[in-house]
Amino acid sequence: MDNLFTFLLGAGAIVGAQILYKLYWRRWGEGSPHAYIYDREKPEGAYRIVRKIKTPTQKIALVERQGETWVYSNGELMFSTTEDENMYAEALVHVPMSAARKVQHVLIIGGGGGVTTREALKYPEVESVTVVDIDEIMMNFGKKVEGLVRFNQGALNHSKVETVIADGREFVEKRNRQWDVIIVDLPEPTERCPSLSRLFSLEFYMLLRRSLKPGGAVAVACSASSWMPEYFGCIQATLRKAGFHSLPYHLDYIVDSGEDWALCLATEALIESKDLKMKVETRHLTEERLKDMFHMPLYFSSIDKDARIQTDTNRVLIDIVREAY
Repeated sequence: MDNLFTFLLGAGAIVGAQILYKLYWRRWGEGSPHAYIYDREKPEGAYRIVRKIKTPTQKIALVERQGETWVYSNGELMFSTTEDENMYAEALVHVPMSAARKVQHVLIIGGGGGVTTREALKYPEVESVTVVDIDEIMMNFGKKVEGLVRFNQGALNHSKVETVIADGREFVEKRNRQWDVIIVDLPEPTERCPSLSRLFSLEFYMLLRRSLKPGGAVAVACSASSWMPEYFGCIQATLRKAGFHSLPYHLDYIVDSGEDWALCLATEALIESKDLKMKVETRHLTEERLKDMFHMPLYFSSIDKDARIQTDTNRVLIDIVREAY
């Protein structure tokens, strides 16, 4: 009798543990939406998670909300089919395109959504756009998901576009060629993905400088400067240490949340913002708006002086991101 009781007790414990594990997996673990979409990043109102995919590099969630498509990576919103995304892409692409002497050949690192490629293709003189993303799933979303393809106007399937699945740094190291414009649109390096630091480092920016044609321009997305200004300052300082002339600019279009998105324009030759002119018509970015983006908030002048340099061997940006969160 005692043996039977012990057996039943043990069996019950095993079943109970399995149930608890499944509940944990669905509610808090990798099977939970919380592992794919952080609460602070959730869309407002009703939304539906269409797909959840775990790849070797990230957890991806494809979301539909009121006719919009939103794509998340490791809990953070990567891109969406919203007007905010249009404004962001215009600022990221057209500033370096206006600064570059020529725009025949463009490299986009981290362009899986296709909206930055769409903007680059607005220039008739563009002969090639090379789009590099480390995750094939993310790139295929931009090529095949109906809402995204409609939004990016089929840019990733265009005959002028070459899509490459690779680590952005390894691609640049191995390709051994030069581009007129280089656009770096990558998420912040974190404890979860520390290898991203190598795409914001002094060594990488020196590599980009060698990969830039004479008269070329680089743009780097730098996260939200309003709540993480040290991140912005670090990238500016690192670009300058690599030998670039760097002009900071910002996009404070998300008024309700108080976010102010930071970007960097980097060139080998000194360029003044007053000399930049729009070369194509866009939906949101006018000549006046182009000039306004280079008027930086006062808080940035103080953090620029003490900014640290990101290298391949330190954790400057990871530490800044960790402290901010």
